[in-house]
Amino acid sequence: MSEKNCPTYIVLHLRFKLRVPPHEFLAHSRVAATRIALADGLIWKIWVFEEEKFEMGGMYLFANRETAVAYLNHPVIQAVCSDPVVVSIESQLWDVESSLSALTRGPLPDTCAQYSEPDAVMAGGR
Repeated sequence: MSEKNCPTYIVLHLRFKLRVPPHEFLAHSRVAATRIALADGLIWKIWVFEEEKFEMGGMYLFANRETAVAYLNHPVIQAVCSDPVVVSIESQLWDVESSLSALTRGPLPDTCAQYSEPDAVMAGGR
């Protein structure tokens, strides 16, 4: 499979600093998670937190940059931004190197899962 046939996935990393421990915030997040799951272009989200630092966030895999950028205006994100327990929010977008990610079992859709080691080396891996 050629790298140019593989979609350009985008990882969005969101990080929230909270006034309360993450477990308190997460306890009320099931409805939000259901709405997030329906976001255009979202392939998956992994929820992360660091209890002692009152931080939480997520790693999201989007089908493309346009849907990742649009997600930043999603009603769930707007609700988080206006929540009084949220002190600050940081976001960062990352391009995914699909051939090497597939080689190291990155959770990408099957369209890129057939990469071989020679394909990864040609894409820049060693």
